[in-house]
Amino acid sequence: MKILNIDINTGLRDKIEFFLTTNRLSQKLFGNNRSIIFNRAITRKLIEYYNVDEGHQTDGSTGNLGYGFIHYSLILNLKPKKVLCIGSRKGFIPAICALACQENGLGHVDFIDAGYGLESKNHWSGIAWWKRVDPQKHFSFLDVNKFLTTYVMATKEFAQKNKYHYQYIYIDGDHSYKGVKTDYQLFFSRLEKGGLMVFHDVTVKKTPELGTFGVWKLWQELKDNDKITFFEPKDSGLGILQKT
Repeated sequence: MKILNIDINTGLRDKIEFFLTTNRLSQKLFGNNRSIIFNRAITRKLIEYYNVDEGHQTDGSTGNLGYGFIHYSLILNLKPKKVLCIGSRKGFIPAICALACQENGLGHVDFIDAGYGLESKNHWSGIAWWKRVDPQKHFSFLDVNKFLTTYVMATKEFAQKNKYHYQYIYIDGDHSYKGVKTDYQLFFSRLEKGGLMVFHDVTVKKTPELGTFGVWKLWQELKDNDKITFFEPKDSGLGILQKT
């Protein structure tokens, strides 16, 4: 990038673009009608800030949000009033969903994570992050916290305390067969007709670090149902079904 014939490196360019996109004075002067999610400076910062793992197919060097773009696009078009996200190491996908609600000017994300760390057999790569930080402050980046509420608890506890219904549900918590099936059974009944339920890691069967996965097994059972549509990107996999 050149400004007045002066070469500007990528880092400085990102800082300038980030400032021009998020600064309120700049928004008043130039308008705020373009999606921040397609600003490369913003997307690179999102990947860095949330320390995104490779399972979401992101690329920090290019700002490619990987599966994040899929969630964002689906919510942008579906325009849900209520979104549920189950599980996230540092909040990447919940933040993406909240940013889509922000652009829609409609919707709110309920984010549930039990906050398990490596000391728990059910951590599934969790690092007890949500018990070590203030979620409200953590999600203040890009004002995500205005469209998102965090619940540090198990899904069963949340389901008992809250009776909300949703138009979009993302499941990335307990990856055992029993765990993911429990989450499916808890919340599919609360998914409204026409709504989407999305599963992460639908193609992973086993890893050296985490052992045997069970999401793929549940997904194989579900996708034989002719009322369910599905989509499977490569590697970790993302399964999408619609309630009809």
